[in-house]
Amino acid sequence: MRNRLTVVLALLAGLPVFPQAVDTRPSFAVAAIKQCNGTEPRAVLNGSPGRLSMPCWGLSRLIQEAYQTFADGTANFMYQPARPTPIEGFPNQMSSYSYSIDAKAQSPQSMAMMRGPMMQKLLEERFLMRVHRETREVPVYIMTVARDGSKLQTTAEDGCDHAPATDFIQALAVTPGGKPRCGVLTPPIRNGTHFVLDERGVSVEAFAKLFQIGGLPVIDRTGLIGTFDIHLEWEFETVSPDSGVASEPPDTSIISSVRKQLGLQLSLGKGPGEVIVIDHLERPSEN
Repeated sequence: MRNRLTVVLALLAGLPVFPQAVDTRPSFAVAAIKQCNGTEPRAVLNGSPGRLSMPCWGLSRLIQEAYQTFADGTANFMYQPARPTPIEGFPNQMSSYSYSIDAKAQSPQSMAMMRGPMMQKLLEERFLMRVHRETREVPVYIMTVARDGSKLQTTAEDGCDHAPATDFIQALAVTPGGKPRCGVLTPPIRNGTHFVLDERGVSVEAFAKLFQIGGLPVIDRTGLIGTFDIHLEWEFETVSPDSGVASEPPDTSIISSVRKQLGLQLSLGKGPGEVIVIDHLERPSEN
């Protein structure tokens, strides 16, 4: 028996040792968490370097921002589309819960860092949350180059400022010389039923992510590389008060406008879609 145990120990000793991943995310020094009951006075998010106050923020939104919008803790969130990643697995109707969070970091931190990696860590420590991501085949619209070819205009070398933005205000500001920031995705301007979209220095992949058509995401399969200046106008069809019906189904106008104005085709198909899955989540201790 002793010889057998010696052999087992010898075999284990010969196995390679893999170091565990080190969590390098900064953390809050203190954080007060309180569940909201819906009667609290309306308030807005407030923050400064190293301080964060989020009054009655929806738990699903906290997770969405922490693991998608601000996930890497940098100003790259400015370049992301507004389309949220679906979240599954909320226990006990917790998807409808809201919490007020007042937190202070050990050192000055940016808003993106506090609402991203630091919020991830807070959720994992105080809500005992564990999540993973899955990629599934889902219905999508596939964006390809139309039969007559692309009509996209390549971004001129000096057409926009390629310097990265460090915060929200800087990303939207026009730089000296009157140049907009390259790659910053801006929402369309609406005038009645008319929409106008202007983007500078964006990739087709980023442009495709701006849209949901009939609730379905758009995936770029054009094969086009580089950046482009994109101007698009379309009408969002509404029900006529006289006929009681729309002249064409909702979102059809944007499909035809993308084809005619940009030379890009949108067709129904199947494609990968990411889902955030909650493996474990509990109500937090409030202090």
